Amino acid sequence: MDKTIKLKLRMKNGDVKTFMTDFVPFSKRQEYIRKEAELEERKDKDGNPTVPTQSDYSELQAEFVAGLFDDKEVTGKTILNGIDTLESNQIMEIIRYRVLGFSKEEEEAAKKALAEELLLGENSTI
Repeated sequence: MDKTIKLKLRMKNGDVKTFMTDFVPFSKRQEYIRKEAELEERKDKDGNPTVPTQSDYSELQAEFVAGLFDDKEVTGKTILNGIDTLESNQIMEIIRYRVLGFSKEEEEAAKKALAEELLLGENSTI
């Protein structure tokens, strides 16, 4: 994966601006893991577990990714309002592949192998 994170956002005035950063401290990996765990372990006022919504995850991820950039124009709100829905996977990809260190190529190869295995199973006479 390219080391530089590039994020194109449509700003309030309509202009598209590209923000870049090329350094993610290891502490950010630990921070994200902790924040996601806190979200998933939340409890209501009676002490019952609450299930995070997709919106909860989106807000957490946008705020977290904003914190990777030195530019104060990049906020969770500017990400949520400035990224096109067709590119919304970019936020999770930044977290998954750049921050957490997973390999996109390895995941794609594993998915392909699993799909082939499932297809072979469908053709089985057992």
